Amino acid sequence: MGLRVNIDGEWRTVTLQRLGDSARYVLVLDDRLIEVLVAEDSTAFNVQIAGRGYEVETVRRSRRGREETDSFVDGLWRLVAPLTGVVIEVRVASGDAVERGAVLIVVEAMKMLNELKSRVDGTVSAVPVEAGQRVEIGTTLVEITELASAG
Repeated sequence: MGLRVNIDGEWRTVTLQRLGDSARYVLVLDDRLIEVLVAEDSTAFNVQIAGRGYEVETVRRSRRGREETDSFVDGLWRLVAPLTGVVIEVRVASGDAVERGAVLIVVEAMKMLNELKSRVDGTVSAVPVEAGQRVEIGTTLVEITELASAG
């Protein structure tokens, strides 16, 4: 998977290749091969490089260069496609109750299956995609009405 990372203020292109079904990946930066461990939680990826941990959140930029993340407005959270691919599996339907961290959709991109998870507890209000559908970065995949927090 080709990625861009900001290292000391300079954008660099790297590739990331998963080793089997493990949490181990090889990061290729210039002529260097770096083994990394990747663990996904409900809000970010935790990456370990040479024993040092880093938290990584995915961010996309609009055509105007402005950073955009999954939108969360007035109690409605939208999961948007962080990558271009094909929806392999939709695990929720409108009206389903979901918990933070639950897998909502599985998208295949570059021969890798990506489980996309909820970042909120709530009720699914819309699923505008279906299995087999091709999606582009930024396509709305699931909308969830967040449960009101107690207290």
